[in-house]
Amino acid sequence: MKMSEWLNLFKEYPEKHLFSTSDLFQLTELRKEVLQVELARLVSSGTVERIARGWYSNPFHPPTPEETAMVLRSPSYISMEYALSFHNVLSQTTYTMTLITTKNPYTYNQEKWAFEYHQITNRLFWGFEKKDTTYMADPEKAILDLIYIRSVRNKEIDTEGMYSFLDDMYLDDLDKDTVRAYAERFGGKTQRIVDKLLSTEMWC
Repeated sequence: MKMSEWLNLFKEYPEKHLFSTSDLFQLTELRKEVLQVELARLVSSGTVERIARGWYSNPFHPPTPEETAMVLRSPSYISMEYALSFHNVLSQTTYTMTLITTKNPYTYNQEKWAFEYHQITNRLFWGFEKKDTTYMADPEKAILDLIYIRSVRNKEIDTEGMYSFLDDMYLDDLDKDTVRAYAERFGGKTQRIVDKLLSTEMWC
């Protein structure tokens, strides 16, 4: 295909910000080996950005950071600090997107963003909703993921440090019953931290 034909193809799909190799195979009807050569040429020329293995951005309608996060490591959902900021529970702006996955943990560093993936078991992979083309934790689950990952499992923040961190958040809009029910599904130290949190003046 000529470069102009590729550009016209991308222009035809303004709603599609990311193309998989399978998408392009169906749209172009090129042989797979020819398609791979063509895509390598587009990436080499800077016309198209290869976001992840098998995924390419639309040069006219590029993906948002959230959309990019979904294909860097799948399955995954946005949670912890970034989700809490999205839900206006955490007032700080963050340029590290924090995500939960059932795959191995990993951090992808790009020019403007870092994508931080934390592994969790299938038993705890829930509590999120699909928003357009991305998956976002509800605020109650984001709090539980934060406590479990940062304090209980990875021990990056001790218990008192976690209480101090949570004290700076706007927790009033979160549903206590939902938080309590989620904590019971986590059990152990995570549940104990949440029980103490719910019994303090921090959460009025």
